[in-house]
Amino acid sequence: MIRIRGLHKSFGAQQLFKGLDLDITRGEVVVCIGPSGSGKSTFLRCINGLEHFEKGEIIVDAIELHSIRKVRPERQDLEAIRQVRLKVGMVFQQFNLFPHMTVMENIIEAPVRVLGRKGEEAYRDALALLEKINLQQKVDSYPDQLSGGEQQRVAIARALAMRPEAMLFDEPTSSLDPEMVGEVLSVIKSLVNEGMTTVIATHEMGFADEVADRVVVFDKGDIVEMGPPEEIFSNPKAERTKVFLSRVLKR
Repeated sequence: MIRIRGLHKSFGAQQLFKGLDLDITRGEVVVCIGPSGSGKSTFLRCINGLEHFEKGEIIVDAIELHSIRKVRPERQDLEAIRQVRLKVGMVFQQFNLFPHMTVMENIIEAPVRVLGRKGEEAYRDALALLEKINLQQKVDSYPDQLSGGEQQRVAIARALAMRPEAMLFDEPTSSLDPEMVGEVLSVIKSLVNEGMTTVIATHEMGFADEVADRVVVFDKGDIVEMGPPEEIFSNPKAERTKVFLSRVLKR
């Protein structure tokens, strides 16, 4: 589903990725862990075309993303990004809902405007998604009338309304109060159980252990270790993984 080869990414003079390689198969759940600033979020943003990279290739379901010139990017490269974003949904740390739109309007905006779906069809699909996340009673509410957990669940529904083939979650619970984390993770678990190809950057180690097919450990822009969760959490091989887990699991 997703193939990354030789990925290089810099921020000015600071180089983050120096030749990253990773394959993600269709239906797989990959959870990315590691210290803050290790590259997890940037990795997800590169996959979705939100960050340009200098070298390497990213192939999403046979669509190739290349390094893009900041001045006059090639039309075919911009079209490739558009096609990838139709296939891959993304949910961010911040909810990014349109504050002047109701919950329903937030969810149907992109399917109607981008995909050209009829309003009635988009409405029915959105209502089904809201029932799935137990927020059907909030159809006419505005974002500032919702809790943080409810806003994030609406953000997930909005991404799913585009009928993606894969989902990326960039630390989706990091902006939530502790009591709201569970309701968002339960929605993600339901997606995972339905077989959605999913890549998650998170600091929730218990959640990672529960849902991941494979855990990928990032540190300073490198993948230092990867494997099934029972192996990573019970018997990590890399010293940097051991240090990271010893710190986060003590909290």
